[in-house]
Amino acid sequence: MEELFNAQLPGGERPDIQLCIFPHLREFLVIDLRPQQPRVLLLNTADVFNGEFFRSVEAEFSEALREETEYPFAHLINLPLRLEEAVRETAMTFILDRLGFHPDSDDQFPTVVVFIVSGGALAVHSEHVLDGLRELLRDRSAGPAPSAWDQVLSRLVSEENNVLQKLNRVELTEALSGDSPDYFTLWESRN
Repeated sequence: MEELFNAQLPGGERPDIQLCIFPHLREFLVIDLRPQQPRVLLLNTADVFNGEFFRSVEAEFSEALREETEYPFAHLINLPLRLEEAVRETAMTFILDRLGFHPDSDDQFPTVVVFIVSGGALAVHSEHVLDGLRELLRDRSAGPAPSAWDQVLSRLVSEENNVLQKLNRVELTEALSGDSPDYFTLWESRN
């Protein structure tokens, strides 16, 4: 499991920035290994996804929505993908801005790897995932990971796991009561 966090780019190079995103939490971990100042940061989504971020996504989507095209139905059908791309690109731009990188500067665009820490692997193998994240911090920082980061990692993994378990219980309850749109049965008696 630890190998999952051993990201290498083609040619064996290490990425400049590694993001560990916990999809159901407001905090995420940034391992910034750019040569000028290697650091580990805990960021909050409120610091990145602010009003300016949403205005930027809205502007991108508005432009895509109103785009003149020869195939209007195909264009409308593809809008969810275009929105997803706009959100992803804008989010990355705002995260990099928060880290002090500005595309208009002379700095070379950093390489970024994103780890999504969630799902079944986390629920079943959370200790292995936690070990992999610890190893990532140890390997990428100068010296062993401070105990403060170990506590932060443990807390984030635990909180993500708790949210996943809660969501699974809600989905199961909805499925058993027939309230879920994903619920189906082979036999149903309405009498």
